[in-house]
Amino acid sequence: MKFRFMKMQGCGNDFLVIDGINGDAPEFKRGEVAFLCDRNFGLGADGVVILKKSEHADVAWEFYNSDGSVAEMCGNAARCVVRYVSEKYLPGETVSLETAAGVMKGRIVSKDEIEVSLQPQKDYEFKYTEHVLELGSEVFQVYVTNTGVPHAVIEVKTLAGFPITRIGSLVQAHPMFQPAGTNVTFFERTAGKKILATTFERGVCAETMACGTGAAAAALVFCELYMETPAITVAVPGGELQVDLSPISRVLLLRGPAEYVYDIEIDYLNSDFERKLPYEQRKPPTR
Repeated sequence: MKFRFMKMQGCGNDFLVIDGINGDAPEFKRGEVAFLCDRNFGLGADGVVILKKSEHADVAWEFYNSDGSVAEMCGNAARCVVRYVSEKYLPGETVSLETAAGVMKGRIVSKDEIEVSLQPQKDYEFKYTEHVLELGSEVFQVYVTNTGVPHAVIEVKTLAGFPITRIGSLVQAHPMFQPAGTNVTFFERTAGKKILATTFERGVCAETMACGTGAAAAALVFCELYMETPAITVAVPGGELQVDLSPISRVLLLRGPAEYVYDIEIDYLNSDFERKLPYEQRKPPTR
């Protein structure tokens, strides 16, 4: 069987997208998704999106992280889907997308900007809890919230050179976030209504070039701590995103680019694939 993928990316957060809207949506095993997303042995991506028919929206999706786990929502992938569906099926219209977190809406704002809501159409009320986590000899103030998926947000003085992977791994492994885990988002305050932010993503187990829900979580925590109001510009490793609240409906919005990378057709899947790790990242054998 052959599978045709579109590779799309938003600020470097990249996805393999399959159009199964006409009823031929495939079902993938977890190992097959991990194989497809592996950057050494497969095609390489941060996630896989399967588009399907929906009874409640213009389109529905199944979204998989690169390790094959399912995620409720992904802001950058949603912008990619909105662009594709709008251009192919609904030119000039708002697109509704059924996700595990509810029905989201999005639209093409301009050639370089796609806007999508990060939660169903209702007034957004920012809720978070504040915690102090002891991670070995280090102590961090952590703000826990959900912008479609869970995030633990940490403010740091300087992001450049900060041990994102080490601290992100420790936070993800903390008992507070088990068994589902969490994304870990770090942000740095700059000047005015702009911050730097990056996310150590659950299901990817690495820092990604961009995380839309993470950018939103960081922007909202920043607004709470420093008494700012949206819109906030968030500089992520792969570009810039804007986090805002719509002036009328008060829906949480994410704006930024969504671009095509390539189309590809393959006829092979490795269902038994297991992610290979460099020796430094492997746990020593028990004796």
